[in-house]
Amino acid sequence: MKIHTYGADARLGFCRDRLMGEGDICRGKIMLLPIPTTRDGKSLHGCKLTLCEVAAECEAGDVVVGYAMPKEFRTDITSRGAVAIDVSRDEEYITENAELTAVGAVGRILTDGGVAPSGLSIGVIGYGRIGQRLVRILMFLSGRVVVFTSKAELREELCMLGVSSVDSLSIDSEITPDKLSGLDILINTAPARLIGDGAVRALSGVRVIELASGDNMPEGLAVERFASVPAVMYPASAGAALARSVLRMLGVAPKKYQ
Repeated sequence: MKIHTYGADARLGFCRDRLMGEGDICRGKIMLLPIPTTRDGKSLHGCKLTLCEVAAECEAGDVVVGYAMPKEFRTDITSRGAVAIDVSRDEEYITENAELTAVGAVGRILTDGGVAPSGLSIGVIGYGRIGQRLVRILMFLSGRVVVFTSKAELREELCMLGVSSVDSLSIDSEITPDKLSGLDILINTAPARLIGDGAVRALSGVRVIELASGDNMPEGLAVERFASVPAVMYPASAGAALARSVLRMLGVAPKKYQ
């Protein structure tokens, strides 16, 4: 069985090695595409190949693995007799990836920040999969955490967990500068722009970290973009999670790895 990887994403190599240990799990080759597969809907993320060129490489019996693959691309693949696996539709993979993202982000903060979390006030925008795990880890490390979320039920949950200050914001508004005062670090996990231009001055001296995709911060704000955190920080673990997802979506029981 042949497995082709595309791009420089380190987790793909580990995923390939794991899948090779499972024997012939498909009739053709396996094509491991970047995560996410594309940014512009036309070309592979981090590669010079277009999606059309990739689809042209597909043959009957092949398996093409990607993340958030456009519908037209998946249709092109399947029309050639190949199987399209989109791991963004695998809830278990999404959960594992969120865990690795949160742990990796905190790992970056611990290693290059110079200050232990117990000495920091950290704001987290969004309380989805990644935000929930971030808060749990930061609280375990005695960090002072402020969570910005629009959902009242989540604010109640956070209060029960002991988060001392939870600011709410309506979905159609921005976080006002006064709510950002006193922070040392602000981490965005929400795929939306919730910080307005007026907050740039309030965030002077604050370390701003972007974990969500897209352009969610105002111009003039110094932002650290932690792209592909699982692949950068823990490629072996991320590759193993990806391999498990591929096997699940193919309906293949793993022979060597659990």
